[in-house]
Amino acid sequence: MDFVRKLASYAVFQVVGFRPSPVSGEAWDREYRSGHWDYLGELDNLGGLASILGYCQFLSPDSILDVGCGTGLLARKLKVLPFKCYLGVDLSVEAIAQAAPVADERTVFAVAEAGGFECDRRFDVIVFSQILNYVPRPNRMLARYAGLLEPDGRIIVSMYGSGRTRAAWRLIEKTMMVEDAMSVTQTTGTTTTKVLKPRG
Repeated sequence: MDFVRKLASYAVFQVVGFRPSPVSGEAWDREYRSGHWDYLGELDNLGGLASILGYCQFLSPDSILDVGCGTGLLARKLKVLPFKCYLGVDLSVEAIAQAAPVADERTVFAVAEAGGFECDRRFDVIVFSQILNYVPRPNRMLARYAGLLEPDGRIIVSMYGSGRTRAAWRLIEKTMMVEDAMSVTQTTGTTTTKVLKPRG
């Protein structure tokens, strides 16, 4: 049955293309307040976070921007690395409030909408973990954020496997070059994480 559902999802997104799943800030706040997203910190959802951590360890960035950081799950993992500056941004006021205990002299959080985020500095690594299926044009968003990269910077994108995210990957790879990719399968499914560079 699971195979049939996946096949149907694949067929639908092959025909209709990518369709985002937008959620309002108020809805995100309610979901974070209710604990709806707590499962992301469980054992069976470790793969995506571990992949991002591994890539960041290899790339050894001084500065990291985490777009859609939620309650700071990734920030907690990254603290073992010797980065100088981590900035986590999220649309949800509630998520950022829950992330606040993770903040320190190297780790800062701010409320910001991904599509309208602006910054006067550049980053060695920009992370999008499990959020690009919620935005209307993930390829355009990444092209815009590429402007915030240091000259040798990378964008790391991680998404749980589904028909929607496979359609998102097809869009993304039209404007971004995949330097490396890693897929991790756990009991809940498969998460794919890719290291990207702007084309050209």
